[in-house]
Amino acid sequence: MHDLQLTFATAKGEDAWESDLRRLFEAGSLDDIHGILQPAIEQLESEFGRMCLRTTPEGVTIAGWPELVEAIQDHEGETITGVTLAVANEADRAFEKGQLHHPFMMLGLYTDEAFGFSTAREADLFAQMQAEDGPAWAGYDEDIEVYLDIDGLDELNTALLHHKQRHFFRDGAPEDAPLRYVEYVLGCWWRALLFQQAVASECTIHGLPGGIPVLAGTVEMRPEIVMVHGIGARTVEPQRKTEASECAPILAADFIQVRPVEEEKKPTGSDLRRRVLETGQEEEEEPKRGLLSRIFGR
Repeated sequence: MHDLQLTFATAKGEDAWESDLRRLFEAGSLDDIHGILQPAIEQLESEFGRMCLRTTPEGVTIAGWPELVEAIQDHEGETITGVTLAVANEADRAFEKGQLHHPFMMLGLYTDEAFGFSTAREADLFAQMQAEDGPAWAGYDEDIEVYLDIDGLDELNTALLHHKQRHFFRDGAPEDAPLRYVEYVLGCWWRALLFQQAVASECTIHGLPGGIPVLAGTVEMRPEIVMVHGIGARTVEPQRKTEASECAPILAADFIQVRPVEEEKKPTGSDLRRRVLETGQEEEEEPKRGLLSRIFGR
């Protein structure tokens, strides 16, 4: 039996485990997250687990970062001081079989017009995402055509979209969770980790002009996670002039807020089973708006 089958037997146990990972993401502790997830995936001893481990941080890369740097440097107008970046799946994927599902990326570039990215601390950025009316920068992204793409996640992303146990009905207070549900949850967190590691790698190797902070997250993917990259090395160029010389359209309009958990009626096991019978396919659970409703307007 996998250790997490007992942990996930109750919703409280699963929520506590996920809350610990969320705190590590917010703290930027990617190595610690990797140290938790990799042994847990190895313990699966399944083909799904082996597929996850084949999808390594070295194999997941972001294309177009040099063009992003160039676009920021050449931008005519106010200095770009903040970047939002997200990965998502097409909404109309329709669960097609026999083909890989390639996630797409959404990008937003911002100046200090609506929010002072250039002087903001990490805590200030998270506070904006918790604001009642959304972050101050929402809708103020610059109209700059830069396109990023992520490579290396297709196999894992497709396996998660078609996974047969994306839900766990705890009717009757079971003693343990199904192993296939445990592997699905681990695969979702592994996908989120690989994306954030790819962003962290680009920020470390190439960075952005002036050490611009990058808010990166997953949209309508379990789990919805936001992380701030690059802010520790930021040194805004005070003498830089603003003359020309420091997903649907892929440029996103909004970076939507994180809000405290609200009491909402979650679908019961019978509700979800009825949906499966009516549609012939499993549906995703309602997103937990209290954790992260949405990163970008889509």
